[in-house]
Amino acid sequence: MMKVLIATLTLVLFSQLLPAQESNGSYAELWAKVHKLESEALTKSALEIVQNIAAKAKKEKNSSQTVKSLLFTSKFALILEENARLNIINDLKNEISNAEFPVANILESYLANLYWQYFQQNRYQFYNRTTTEAKVDTVDFRAWDLTTLFHEISHHFEKSLHNPEGLQKENLKDFQDIIDTQEDSEIYRPTLFDLLAHTALQFYKTDETSITIPADKFEIDDPEMLCEAYAFTQHTIPTSDKTSLQAKALALYQQLVSFHFSNPNLKPLVEVDIERLNYTYANAVFPDKDNIFLEVLKESAENLKQHESSSLYRYEIASLLRTQGNNYQPEKGDNYRWKLNEAVALCDSVNAEFSNSRGAQKCTVLKSQILAPALNITSERNVPINQASRLLVNYKNHNALELKAYKISQKQLEELENLYPIQKQWSYIMALKLQTSWTAKLKNEGDYQLHSIEIPVPALANGQYIILAMPPNQQKENDSMESFAFSPIQVTNLALTETRTPKKHIFQVVDRNTGKPKPDAKITIYYKKNYRRTLLTKSLVTDEMGFRRMDLDRATISVQKSKIDKGDDVAFFGTTYISQKQGENKTPKITYKTFLFKDRSIYRPGQPLYFKGILIENDNGISKVASGESVTIGLYDVNGQKVSEMDLEANEFGSFTGEFLLPTSGLTGQHYLEVYGTSGLVDEDFYFSVEEYKRPKFETSFNPIKEAFRVNDSVTVKGVATAFAGSSISGAKVSYRVQRNVNFPAWYYWRRSYYYNETQEIANGETVTNDKGDYEISFKAIPDLSVHKDDLPIFSYSVTADVTDINGETRSASTTIQVGYHAMIANIIVDTKLNKLAKDQTVSISTQNLNRQTVSAKGILKIYKLESPDHVLRERPWPAPDYQYWSKKDFKALYPYDAY
Repeated sequence: MMKVLIATLTLVLFSQLLPAQESNGSYAELWAKVHKLESEALTKSALEIVQNIAAKAKKEKNSSQTVKSLLFTSKFALILEENARLNIINDLKNEISNAEFPVANILESYLANLYWQYFQQNRYQFYNRTTTEAKVDTVDFRAWDLTTLFHEISHHFEKSLHNPEGLQKENLKDFQDIIDTQEDSEIYRPTLFDLLAHTALQFYKTDETSITIPADKFEIDDPEMLCEAYAFTQHTIPTSDKTSLQAKALALYQQLVSFHFSNPNLKPLVEVDIERLNYTYANAVFPDKDNIFLEVLKESAENLKQHESSSLYRYEIASLLRTQGNNYQPEKGDNYRWKLNEAVALCDSVNAEFSNSRGAQKCTVLKSQILAPALNITSERNVPINQASRLLVNYKNHNALELKAYKISQKQLEELENLYPIQKQWSYIMALKLQTSWTAKLKNEGDYQLHSIEIPVPALANGQYIILAMPPNQQKENDSMESFAFSPIQVTNLALTETRTPKKHIFQVVDRNTGKPKPDAKITIYYKKNYRRTLLTKSLVTDEMGFRRMDLDRATISVQKSKIDKGDDVAFFGTTYISQKQGENKTPKITYKTFLFKDRSIYRPGQPLYFKGILIENDNGISKVASGESVTIGLYDVNGQKVSEMDLEANEFGSFTGEFLLPTSGLTGQHYLEVYGTSGLVDEDFYFSVEEYKRPKFETSFNPIKEAFRVNDSVTVKGVATAFAGSSISGAKVSYRVQRNVNFPAWYYWRRSYYYNETQEIANGETVTNDKGDYEISFKAIPDLSVHKDDLPIFSYSVTADVTDINGETRSASTTIQVGYHAMIANIIVDTKLNKLAKDQTVSISTQNLNRQTVSAKGILKIYKLESPDHVLRERPWPAPDYQYWSKKDFKALYPYDAY
């Protein structure tokens, strides 16, 4: 089924069409019969009536009914025919060739969407295909490569917009039978040109790209392209990259803006202009685009300040401020902290000036999203008995919290964790026994940002609890998780540790506070054996050191939970996995290793292959030559078929030699020698190539890159072609390509996911070698502007050269030049541990350019002595909050072993 073509006005394709209000009574009666037959699953009969409607519509030149009948014919064909999609497209092409304006335009758009839909459903197939020079099959589009398919889709969308002046005069009321409208949609998409243009934009704005990326790839790298509407209509959009969907999208936006610019009704113009601005901003790669976008929105709003349409630009400003505000990170300063306040103030001004406008409605929604409260709490899963603990609260737009601790059993906790939705969770918690309650004040400075703070949890007795947090005086749940939050907590002095040996799984129960072992503690494990459904139990008792060893067997045990009883203290612990006992290592003490040497790595068919082997014996880590051992050497072809074999015996030096004559016929490729013997303790394969090759007469290589380059520098790579006889290869043709990839330093990935980038061709061309066999390749180190320079990217420019001499022999070479916004990498090498009593300490410093060539540099080395803590600190259970509930003195009194 076809996807929706545009947001507010859609051309119905294969989807179920509701009975339309027909302008002609006879058509209404015919379509009523079609819908009736379709509802009765009489598809073939319905198709016959549709075909009659099509004939009638063509005779009467009723464009709307012609298109509608074609759409229904296509839909029914999908049900009745096996290769319907291919047949539909071929039939559609025939209809287009016979159709007139504007029906042909609509059908062209429809055809492009069929291709686009097919790609989306079979994306993986196209990305795995090799690009061809021409279409594989002009009839069956399913065999095309990705570049060809994208070209065809773009071609048909362009044809759908042929004669734009005529399309702009076509009112959509003439096509009510085949479009599905939303309320007031005709205000923003008033003509057939608007409808078809926005349908095409859905394809042009996609992130999908064809495999072939040209050297002159189009990028939105000109800040002048992000401008107000009139300036945009006068802007020249580069068209050198014929494959760029971005360039085509901007060109189509330019047509739409120009078309609506003189319209006294501003709504279509403002709608498409804002859409255009957002698209340009999202895909721009020039620096400081946030500020440029903000200024353009302000200028556009100022130009229409007396008209309610200005509220839409002001909403976009508020939306941008909200996006910036959401990027606020306390540890990086207050740069974006108050942006949300600016957004709220702007929304209030829009509502005050244009209270009934569409922009005011959108601002109301935006403001409610900013002011919406948020709440989440995190507790440690296990805390000591009758000792103060704490919670981490992540919150937004809250001033205080009411907190309650409810007693809960292990069975109840498991039931609660499986409940959904949140209303059921609330009701379940409310039915539990309340143990204690308290309140906590939260710091709220009115910035509408998400903040974190630690708050106290009172001392609790042994057991399991649910800590519930909610705004004060709340009696029941709201419709969102923002109204309350809860977290389970277990109060116990017991801790369970696990380890294993090859034959045993070892549990140990210790005191959570002191680490002392807990003897005579009862451990009950609830487990499943070999992943079966039956839940089994097993009871264990610890020894005087708190240990209990469990013998491993051939079964795999998945422990669902563990229960520990020690006096009045009872605790439950989560899942664990006990793998099966591993079989004993029956590897013999004595092993053998063969080192085989051949006289070359590549052979021609029929050539002799000379080899020599050395057999090494290893006895418990002690190696020596294996003299007197017998081995068999077999020769195998590319299919793994044995060609020949011979038996040899290692001499007193552990070596053996031999010769095979390679077969003159058969497949060329990877052959191998197999060495086996000594009762099966030797069985190794050694591969080599058998090829019909011509011995090369020259080679080519690039000189090492010793210079340091920066982005946008002109880079020259020097190569040389030299005959093996020592003479120069002059006058040889050199074909070259330069491709760019992006790499990042290791620290870039510490808090980021993997970065994927496509290979970009930067330059290509031809040159010739001079009388010394030298040649030069020059290119500009163009950076990827979509990558921020603060991340210190390194751009790798791969240069490949194919040198062809006058005899037609071609040899290739490649090299890589690393270029970045920085020119040098410095490394410090120092021992992890230093002897402080030694007089001299050694620190090694190396400096290299980005191409790993050593460069000299000067600098300052500073060594800082760190302050050691005066007592042991445990690892924080969560990152430090941005607000502190306690002073440092009070915090240390409550939690002496935690970092403030």
